[in-house]
Amino acid sequence: MSRPGWRQPVKIADAVASTLQRLGVEGRVRQHEIWRVWPAVVGSQIAQHAQPHAFWHGRMVIHVTDSVWLHHLSMLRHRLMAALNEQLKPAEIREIVLRVGEVATAPIGPSPRPAPPEPTRAIDPALLAEIERALAPLGDVPFRDALRQLWLRASRESAHSPGTTGHSQPR
Repeated sequence: MSRPGWRQPVKIADAVASTLQRLGVEGRVRQHEIWRVWPAVVGSQIAQHAQPHAFWHGRMVIHVTDSVWLHHLSMLRHRLMAALNEQLKPAEIREIVLRVGEVATAPIGPSPRPAPPEPTRAIDPALLAEIERALAPLGDVPFRDALRQLWLRASRESAHSPGTTGHSQPR
């Protein structure tokens, strides 16, 4: 028996996407993909000497370590733009601006996944599988692990509350 006013469940990926769009930050989140794909697109040698610094209205500013790299990458600018836009579909970069500036000592990119702080052995394996299926469409989005941890924490809390079944959805 369904209760009045309850909506049908939606995939978490769809809920996150619609929330980002409603808040007007969907474009900004997409732009951060540039920083994530940069090392894979340009390779480790270039990533050690050049890194994205800013992105605004299709213009990407890249800081390089010195004038030698500035000259080298100015020759590769159109190739870099094409390769980045291929990864970012739809294409977002219309212009690349190179500047000598501060470059982090280690290449940027996705950080290694931290070990979950809380053990998951008390959670039902079926629920774990459900969580993984729901989060799978998010890919390597940085907040994927945070969403997983929140969902697991909510499941643990509901499992320890009197009168609950341990599932995260209301019954």
